[in-house]
Amino acid sequence: MDTDVTHNTAVEEGGWIDTIQSLILAFVLAMTFRGFVVEGFVIPTGSMAPTLLGEHWLVQSEQTGYMSSVGLDGSGSRRPNPGRLEDAALGRGQPLDGSGPLKRRLGDRILVVKYAWPFFQPDRFDVAVFKNPTEPEGPSGNYIKRVIGLPGETIWLVDGDVFVKGPGEDAFSIQRKPDHVQDATWQPIWDSNTVPTEPSKLPRRWGGPPWKASPLDDWDLADDRTFICSTDKDASLAWDTTRYPLDDWTAYNMLSPMGQRYLLSVRDLRIEGTVRPGSEGLKTHLDLEADGHVFRFQVEDGQATVSMWHKSRPADVTSKSTSVSQLAAGSSTALRFQRIDQSMSIWINGTRRVELDWEWTPRERKAYAGDSPAAPIVRWSFSGSPFHLTNMSMARDLAYRSAILQARSMKNAPAPGFEELVQSGTPGFGTSPRKLAVLKDNQYFVLGDNSARSLDSRLWGPPHPYVAEQLDPSPFVVDRRLLIGKAWLVYYPAPYSLREGGMGLIPDFGRIRFIR
Repeated sequence: MDTDVTHNTAVEEGGWIDTIQSLILAFVLAMTFRGFVVEGFVIPTGSMAPTLLGEHWLVQSEQTGYMSSVGLDGSGSRRPNPGRLEDAALGRGQPLDGSGPLKRRLGDRILVVKYAWPFFQPDRFDVAVFKNPTEPEGPSGNYIKRVIGLPGETIWLVDGDVFVKGPGEDAFSIQRKPDHVQDATWQPIWDSNTVPTEPSKLPRRWGGPPWKASPLDDWDLADDRTFICSTDKDASLAWDTTRYPLDDWTAYNMLSPMGQRYLLSVRDLRIEGTVRPGSEGLKTHLDLEADGHVFRFQVEDGQATVSMWHKSRPADVTSKSTSVSQLAAGSSTALRFQRIDQSMSIWINGTRRVELDWEWTPRERKAYAGDSPAAPIVRWSFSGSPFHLTNMSMARDLAYRSAILQARSMKNAPAPGFEELVQSGTPGFGTSPRKLAVLKDNQYFVLGDNSARSLDSRLWGPPHPYVAEQLDPSPFVVDRRLLIGKAWLVYYPAPYSLREGGMGLIPDFGRIRFIR
């Protein structure tokens, strides 16, 4: 019996040792995994909003269901005044009355897959985490931006878009975002599902949706937010740019003076709607007038056609067509017309059916746009059948602003030879033909999606003395050795608290997503 007791004790002691050894091994493996494979980060600010959210208020209107994230950068830690939110939103045509929930949320938690040269390195339009070249230590040490320029390239931001000249090339070409990136970066302007259910009860008068109907007597807006056209004659909807301007305003910046200044016209747009004809024979086309040209999207007689022409040369038309199914009576068809990155396309029921690209040079683009680009004109026309139109929306593309260097960019003394390049009051890096972003080997050019409130490669100025001495003295760029990894997954989206002012613990599980 004594022998059995001794034997059991030895087994028990061995079990504890095995457990401790397993815990140590698990800890070592976890630290190794964290150090070389995947690491978690928290988004602190709104420079990548609304792609990735820093600390913010989540605002919702009970009248409309309209929900918006509003950055804390401009409102401070105090709860925003609902009246100020209402003024800011209704000033842009959004019927946000501040009557619904208003919750403070912390930033998104993300997982970052670390780069492993030469096997895994950044691609253009990846979202990357890196050490801030101007302040690599402390709370501002880690930055997150979108990779725009790669080693050896020359970058020129023109009218919100990215033009690149590769190593050894003589000409710039526009860089078009892959579909998965483009789909993740559309910025919403309006959605028919945000039409208020009882407009008379809004705190301020709501002027109606942004589409002006013609002939007015043939159109009606149903209680279920459906646009109904009762005629088979010519009818149209024209976008009201006075109440809903088509520029780079974003709801996330509505409480920030910085986000409301110098708004830029945006002509890269996506217009969507689901049409249900009452009879056979419905024809439709949408015209977008911008940059001295007309861009037409047309679906009729079993054909989907995209075409463009200069307004002064209407006979000189460039177009592409493809065969599609007729718009059948009683059947709903989802239409999407989009113009982005010098490309236009028609999508039907979620599939791209026809596309037309054009290759304006940066100087042609500037000449067509002018110094102060005019607001686009958007008109959607119909004929041949009465119809219902639902799920309408308008969204804009990312627009990378030009920039002027401020004194804040001069906090680090520039290396010899860089004084003129980083002088306060001069154009931002890569935003002017006088200051193209010329990248050397191992240098990257990065930008924030929230261009109005992003401190990035346009504006940084000189690097921190440590970075300049040990890695690279060049201003504005990210040295390859400062890159940590690619942002991969939002695993703990914008947690919020059940009580006002409490610590955020509950994630918004519906927004767990891969980062595009």
